[in-house]
Amino acid sequence: MAKAPRVGIIANLSKSGAKELLADLLLRFETAKIEVSLDLRTADLAGQSGGLQLEEFIEVVDVIVVLGGDGTILWLLRQLREKVKPMAAINTGTLGFLTCATEEESGKLVNALATGEYQQTDRIILSGSFLLNGEKREEFVALNEVTFSRGVGSRVIHVEAWVNGRMANRYTGDGLIVATPTGSTAYSLSAGGPLVQPGADVFVVTPICPHTLADRPLVVGASSQVSLKAPEQRDDLALYVDGRLLVEFSDPAEVKLELASFTLPLISLPDQDFYTVLHRKMGWAGSAI
Repeated sequence: MAKAPRVGIIANLSKSGAKELLADLLLRFETAKIEVSLDLRTADLAGQSGGLQLEEFIEVVDVIVVLGGDGTILWLLRQLREKVKPMAAINTGTLGFLTCATEEESGKLVNALATGEYQQTDRIILSGSFLLNGEKREEFVALNEVTFSRGVGSRVIHVEAWVNGRMANRYTGDGLIVATPTGSTAYSLSAGGPLVQPGADVFVVTPICPHTLADRPLVVGASSQVSLKAPEQRDDLALYVDGRLLVEFSDPAEVKLELASFTLPLISLPDQDFYTVLHRKMGWAGSAI
């Protein structure tokens, strides 16, 4: 039997039932004789002393058990970046495409960690920089997608997509999304992009409400250098990273994107895979014969 990992728990305190679930998990891990560390806020929720600052917490754990949803995972990734450790998330949020267990399955997760009988997939990440008038203003990472879109009250926008130094297309519409395979089930899917298996080394460029039917989603290799260029617009544009507004602008701008030097390791239970998640989250059941 593999040695049990050192587990760290981080709870989203805004989720109802987080305190009760945390108490149950601590008892289960204690019974399984697995060492557990808590960050400061999670320790306060558990009524315990000895909580750790995030910088110290990440150095003493092998696996992070997250009590929350996809948003909590995205927040942690922004904080930890290259220091991120394998995550196993128990869904206390809504849809939870990135989570591996429901509250009712938390016992199965503890047992999987204790026995080593779990799966791990490494999710590729976008690394990007935002340039305004040719000057770098922001750097960021994205697990799901990066989106150029029109600002509130704006008219259509014009965005050029460049791949490895060559212009692929000039899109006119509401915006443009560059998504990872993980993000293919998020905003890109709503905009008409394809579903992509998590292990695929590709990015998807998906137009948002394009003004011509010839503008279709484009799949490029993950080793590609992708650049989104926006000439000066009549109205404000917005740049969103994993659904979070990063900046609004109207001057000429460019977003440079490439494969990040690190991945996000996500843990799942032995009986789960990408298609199981699609069946559960999207209600896929096949067509009647």
